[in-house]
Amino acid sequence: ERFQMNQELLNTLVQEGNSQQLFRRYRAAGSLPYGAFGEILWETQLTEMAELAQKVRAERQSGNSLEVSLDLDGTRLEGWLSDVQADGLLRWRPSILNPAHGLQLWIEHVVWCALGGDGESRLYGRDSTEWKFPALDVKQAKSYLQQLIDGYRKGLVQPLLLLPMSGGAWIKACYEPANDAILWDEQTQQKAKSKLLAAWEGNQRVEGEGADMWLQRLYRTLEPDYYEAIIREAERYLLPLFRFNKA
Repeated sequence: ERFQMNQELLNTLVQEGNSQQLFRRYRAAGSLPYGAFGEILWETQLTEMAELAQKVRAERQSGNSLEVSLDLDGTRLEGWLSDVQADGLLRWRPSILNPAHGLQLWIEHVVWCALGGDGESRLYGRDSTEWKFPALDVKQAKSYLQQLIDGYRKGLVQPLLLLPMSGGAWIKACYEPANDAILWDEQTQQKAKSKLLAAWEGNQRVEGEGADMWLQRLYRTLEPDYYEAIIREAERYLLPLFRFNKA
């Protein structure tokens, strides 16, 4: 409920709407703590969302929905991309961004570039977190999109151990952007696997990715074979996010 409130507040601020009217509605609905505590909570959220909204408004232009119709190695991909600006895709979210959010933007980005789109795709979140991808040429975009489609098909047969949080933590610990290379030495990999495990298990403040009920049904504990599968899928599907991210 808090996320939904922040999402609506952020959208209102981006569109320069009436945030006080929104506050009165949430207070009347009982969605805020009573009295002064509710006002303090709202003002705190308002301050935080206003900073993010200002960043979004500075880059926002009028956008249009773009029809998607692509043939990729015998697969027909059809649908719509919403809010496509002349300079690219602009997205925002009232939370601290993680690799799962980056993957969502990446999928939209490669579709847009495969259609011949030019410019950046950007996603802005709380605490100055962001994902930003530069334009790809059509051939390169279609190659990455085909990779994602192949992964989708593979996942229909057997669940993919594609874990954005855990796999992303591994990449962040061992990927060297300056050389565009994963460091495979024992010391680095030991540290990277520790980061992966920490993201899977979580701690007292943050729930781990392994707490997901669907993952629990498939993988109660991380066996050695699972480590290798997580790393393999992270390298295949998540590495491009970190390779092209210009944020």
